[in-house]
Amino acid sequence: MKHLSAVLLMSEATGKKTQDLAIKAGVKLDAKVVDELDALQSAFTTRQDLLLSFGTNVIVPEWILKKQGLIACNVHAASPQYPGRDPHHFAIYDQAKQYGATLHYMTHNVDAGSIIDVELFDVELRTTTPSGLLNLAKESAWALIKRFFERYIEYGAPKAMSGMSWGTRKTTRKMFLDLCRINQSMPKEEIERRYRATAMPGYKNLFIDIHGFRFRIDELAE
Repeated sequence: MKHLSAVLLMSEATGKKTQDLAIKAGVKLDAKVVDELDALQSAFTTRQDLLLSFGTNVIVPEWILKKQGLIACNVHAASPQYPGRDPHHFAIYDQAKQYGATLHYMTHNVDAGSIIDVELFDVELRTTTPSGLLNLAKESAWALIKRFFERYIEYGAPKAMSGMSWGTRKTTRKMFLDLCRINQSMPKEEIERRYRATAMPGYKNLFIDIHGFRFRIDELAE
């Protein structure tokens, strides 16, 4: 059993599952699970071997990433073609045929570090929703975490994949809001496509602005 001093930047439940996967692979984590910036910075008052981030919006300060000997990785619940925010919505809009998750080294730029590993699956375009795609991407992310610890036992710090690079478009919150906006000049097909791509349980993302008023679209009429 190998031992690693680790900081897990994720929720408590996600941290627990990550530690369980590490133990099954033969790695015992002396782990601090944190989910906000102050706790993250406090965790690095002592030496750490590993920083693993998953499912968080916290931006890791550059001084942490420059720690000597630190393995700093993030799991992005989307394929390399979709760096940035809300990738599952854009993948549905683009009618992506493949999707998945990406394990990569962290840099001061988000979703830009060298790619370590990728887990992909085929997308069923007719039936897959954004929430369904996100759930499948999270399953792929867990496969990457499992494989990371299994490979660490044999090879130590992972090497970047050759020939694998990020997509050229990094999506932002503003880009998602633009995707949610419709207008009366749009063809019916475009409105339907945006409605499908922005749908999410509990949210009314699609909207139209008329004379200074914003109307949220609950559902499209038949």
